[in-house]
Amino acid sequence: MTETAAVNLNVILQSVRRSILTKDQVFRLWRCAIKDDDELVDNLIQHTYEDIIAFDCARAECAMGLIIRRHMAAGCVFRTLLKDVREVRNPKYCFVSPCTPIADDIRS
Repeated sequence: MTETAAVNLNVILQSVRRSILTKDQVFRLWRCAIKDDDELVDNLIQHTYEDIIAFDCARAECAMGLIIRRHMAAGCVFRTLLKDVREVRNPKYCFVSPCTPIADDIRS
């Protein structure tokens, strides 16, 4: 069963690579598919949570607090944290500069 699933996944990946869709269009289709499946959304959130907590617990808690409170800096802080996690995993592929520094009062 697993072997068949792997073969099917390879066929799907090859067809996506050969498609005339742009990377942005493929991303938007993937995002819609993820949003339509609550289990996938939960898995994505759980995996991200575990990764950021393991990477830097204090920053992760700060970012989550900002997101929960709908703070205007939340998106920037969260994106920067995710980029830092990615950089540690694979530093040669990180070409993104961090967001502009924000005030120290974001934890309040």
